[in-house]
Amino acid sequence: MTAKTEIITDLGALAALQPAWAELHAASGGGPFSSMDWILSWAGAFGEGAAPRIGCVWRDGQLTAALPMGVKRVPLWQGGPQVRKLMMLCSDRAGFHDILAAPGQEADAGALLEEMLAAKECDFADLTPVRTTPALSRFSEASGKGGLRRRQRQEIRAAVCRHDDGLDACLARRSRKFRSSLRAGHRALKLREHEMLTADSPGDASDRILGAALSLSARTWKARLGTDIGSSRRTRDFFQELWRRMSASGTMAVHLLTIEGRPAASSLCVEAGGTSYGLILDFDESYSKISPGRIMAWRGVEAAIARGCKSSNTLRSTPFLDRLADEFETFHRLRVCRRYGVADLMLTAQDLLRPVGKKARKMKQLRTRKRSAFVG
Repeated sequence: MTAKTEIITDLGALAALQPAWAELHAASGGGPFSSMDWILSWAGAFGEGAAPRIGCVWRDGQLTAALPMGVKRVPLWQGGPQVRKLMMLCSDRAGFHDILAAPGQEADAGALLEEMLAAKECDFADLTPVRTTPALSRFSEASGKGGLRRRQRQEIRAAVCRHDDGLDACLARRSRKFRSSLRAGHRALKLREHEMLTADSPGDASDRILGAALSLSARTWKARLGTDIGSSRRTRDFFQELWRRMSASGTMAVHLLTIEGRPAASSLCVEAGGTSYGLILDFDESYSKISPGRIMAWRGVEAAIARGCKSSNTLRSTPFLDRLADEFETFHRLRVCRRYGVADLMLTAQDLLRPVGKKARKMKQLRTRKRSAFVG
């Protein structure tokens, strides 16, 4: 079957792709962030951020590979030279990405990227953070051949909690210290009037739970850092549209803990392929003695088991969340450019200068983690 390549530049054309995209997404084991629900929700709120370049490969009418990307002119580093970057259409702050390729057709994705770079509409391609899968391995191999150079490194490690054998077995694998701290948190919670609310299907009550979770986020420590999901109108619009789409298919859940009628903590989870992904966790600092972050993290696991999920992916690694881990999943950064060009030279210089300021970046990361609910 001859491969036919298509580059879509109009976001309005995405809706027509939904059936074929859903079939490829399921066949390739894609996560929630590469689903059409996620992409359309992101495009509706932030679609003008990059010029769409959504690559598709068709064989006999079947979609065999897809790369939802866009071109944007950005500085290579803060205050650095401007470059035309071919990047994931949905920002790296909006989740984790997949290279979608049907089993046995991974080479189509590599050829697709090569063609997108050959169009010379960009200086280099930057895929981050991308899930480590066989498709990424084949894709990476293909992108390092010919006139292309690839640079790849691990970007993120995420703790994965397996619970395909049930809640009791999952809890038994946790350390004694973990179980003790979890019981202590629940005992402290019982001393206060509280309620645990869950929204996992459309409806007015569910919309109110989501609204309360967004408002809670706007008054947490994340708001001071500018990383909350409740202060920005566009971000609120994105999550409300995402909820509208994913709640209808039963692939998103919002958990809200109220104490004495006041929202105290919340978590947002999305699902794909039998795995629940812990997308957002927020808590009110005034309730820190109750350890609401710990309670809500475990609540996400309990809810995932009740919904029939086989595992929970925390999408991050912290001292607390690593106690939940039965295994780890890695996400990589893959950058591809034409050899010996200006972009190749600038990326080489950036790699050489990377160690400079490494200690400062590490200290900033540690300061951020100390504010997190996940640090014991």
